[in-house]
Amino acid sequence: MNFFPSRHRHCSQCLKRKLKIGDKEVTEYYHRGVICHLIGLEPAIPLDVELTRPGEDEVSTAKRLLERVFRNYSRFFDVVVADALYMESPFFNFCLDRGKHIIAVLKSNYPTLLEDARGLFSDMEPKSWDGERCSIKYWQAEGFRTETINAPLRVLHTEETHYKRRRIAGQWLENTERKSWWWTTSIPERLLSARQFCRAGHKRWDIENKNFNSLGRDWALNHCFKHEPTAIVNFILTLFIAFVLLQSFYHRNLKPQARALFGTLIAIADELYVSLCMRRSRTALLECHAQPPP
Repeated sequence: MNFFPSRHRHCSQCLKRKLKIGDKEVTEYYHRGVICHLIGLEPAIPLDVELTRPGEDEVSTAKRLLERVFRNYSRFFDVVVADALYMESPFFNFCLDRGKHIIAVLKSNYPTLLEDARGLFSDMEPKSWDGERCSIKYWQAEGFRTETINAPLRVLHTEETHYKRRRIAGQWLENTERKSWWWTTSIPERLLSARQFCRAGHKRWDIENKNFNSLGRDWALNHCFKHEPTAIVNFILTLFIAFVLLQSFYHRNLKPQARALFGTLIAIADELYVSLCMRRSRTALLECHAQPPP
């Protein structure tokens, strides 16, 4: 995720890129961070963040982050779920050597494995299941070997048909969306069914929907209170703590009737803020009355 883009303010750890604005080329400074997030849970739990250093790629940053996460939260999870950028031998071996399985999106970034899977699946009859407003055909096989990854791999390919219902101009319209996905993992089928595999692959979007989008839109993640690398990390981590605590209160403490009354997490946050302001105002009023007259 990119943080705090600016064409003026920058520090020694800023990354930079060139943008074309009209006829001019300008330099934009920004920070980029990798976040480790527990997927498929309520509440949504971001665990840690690491900023990318100048000249460093995202996977190197992720390895540095995961070294700390594996050490501090070793029992929190067994599988690392990542997008296609992480489908590379060094990253797979890095996780496998530390006792963690991996699920990654498979694209043309690993062409030999993809072509082997395509060739095998072309002679296989697909299996299928029906979900909520969707039907899914799938092909899977395990035992794929590569020269550089230190474990046999399993590949899953799905062709998904989703039935959407949208209200447009006061009318309900039905339409169909078809999508194709490829994933690979080090987890054998006896430990993870195809349906669970597919679900875990799609849950990778939790980090976008429940973390980046929510924190950026509603929690001021895009606001830089102090432009200094240590301060930026401390602010993000403090925001994570507040985010998790409020969700825990909402999901674990409030009764269903209260959750229905407030409706959203933001409504709870607003109510807490109003209550805090009223308490501070009442305290100031009492202090004022307690002072002796001049």
